[in-house]
Amino acid sequence: MTRQLVTGLSLAIVMVFSAACTVTEMDVSKTFGTSSGSEQSASRHDNKRDKEKEAAETYVQLGLGYLRSGDRQRSRANLLKALERNDKSAAAHNGLALLSQLEDENELAEEHFKKAISYEPELTRVRNNYGVFLFGQKRYKDAYKQFLIASEDVSYPRRANIFFSIGQIAKQLSKPDEAKQAWEKAIKLNPELPGPFLELAEVYFKAGDYPKTKRYLEHYETLSKPSPRVLWLAVRLEHAFGNKDGVASKALALRKLFPYSEETLEYKAWLKAQEKGVRSLFPDAKDTLEYKDLSKTP
Repeated sequence: MTRQLVTGLSLAIVMVFSAACTVTEMDVSKTFGTSSGSEQSASRHDNKRDKEKEAAETYVQLGLGYLRSGDRQRSRANLLKALERNDKSAAAHNGLALLSQLEDENELAEEHFKKAISYEPELTRVRNNYGVFLFGQKRYKDAYKQFLIASEDVSYPRRANIFFSIGQIAKQLSKPDEAKQAWEKAIKLNPELPGPFLELAEVYFKAGDYPKTKRYLEHYETLSKPSPRVLWLAVRLEHAFGNKDGVASKALALRKLFPYSEETLEYKAWLKAQEKGVRSLFPDAKDTLEYKDLSKTP
């Protein structure tokens, strides 16, 4: 009797234990099944998010295209659609900043630039655009900071332009050595960029190094069209070399091509000063030649 009772209890325990194990396995099975479902749901969510980003990028490209063609209304509509798909699209905020800048909405432009940088700090073209915006606002120190950060991106295709901009700002901040170094770096990165050659020609002219001025100015002239500033510098340079024919040629081009420019007015003032006789016509340059009115008897 006792043996039968023990046997019966043992069998009951085994059955309960077996049942418990079965339930546990089912629970585990359900758990794995729930995890798999979550992964599928997450995957669908990621796919949807990727499609939204792709759609946003498409709208950005459309918006920028319309902006380049001058259709601001369609540009704005597409850039706003891009933000509807991805409100953290740095490219969309950059586009809206450029659009706002064109419309003299400077506060709004800066707001979009800052958002773009906060969402993608490594997007160099945004920092470059923001730097240009700040330079236009004469906020030279702020612009300088943005360009310095942008210049660290060695893969940026327009890096030479950034160094040219750094030089322009350093010039405004009365940092001639830094300006010169930046322009020289720009030339090393892109020898076909005209701006730095003209700036360095001015630097060497003021320093009295006329041969170097001549080389940089001639190289600039092979890369860009004539401008009042270039021709006026050429007039002064030819005069420094004592080349009367060169002075006459460059002066004629200045008067004919740009009769109403500030440089033409400076040239006319120079002629009057020459008639009166002055010790130096160019106070910024190391020009110590003396000029006399030859029509007068000593």
